[in-house]
Amino acid sequence: MGRARDAILEALENLTAEELKKFKMKLLSVPLREGYGRIPRGTLLPMDAMDLTDKLVSFYLEAYGAELTAAVLREMGMQETAERLQEINNAARAAPAALAAPAAPARLGPVQTAAKPALHFVDQHRAALITRVTEVEGLLDALYGKVLSEEQYQAVRAEATNPTKMRKLFSFAPSWNLTCKDLLLQALKDTQPFLVADLEQS
Repeated sequence: MGRARDAILEALENLTAEELKKFKMKLLSVPLREGYGRIPRGTLLPMDAMDLTDKLVSFYLEAYGAELTAAVLREMGMQETAERLQEINNAARAAPAALAAPAAPARLGPVQTAAKPALHFVDQHRAALITRVTEVEGLLDALYGKVLSEEQYQAVRAEATNPTKMRKLFSFAPSWNLTCKDLLLQALKDTQPFLVADLEQS
């Protein structure tokens, strides 16, 4: 998309330092959709508008990130800014559907359809999975002995945070075949169905 992210950034950059601080505090307590985690307080508080925009998009994706930003702005009494952000977000979500069927160019002969195979879910959403998966231990248990060796299993568990555990897990991905990735996807569906459903719709 891009437009929703730009709109979030514009809204946050228009806040004063005191308003940005208030925004972060409210973000720590605003109700979230089921399946979403909260950005850790220690990570959130030092961020400037640019870093916070990137974190919102990586944690919640653009559409929900914009929706959440608008909700917090409304709680702060900034209705006009919130409504403008919501309008841009709605337009950005509608735009891909309107542009989905461009006119086909005239064909002058046989066309080679060398379509690239679609990326597997775990490859396509690697960045979001690293930042948003919270049930890493459940994934590891499901993959142990099938995808992960004892050494790999322990190496991932030894990492300190969920994102670093997921990064370590993905470091083994180059040696995986399609079956291994399917097993990871199934484990994700079993442990974090709402996250998978959200990413499938994005």
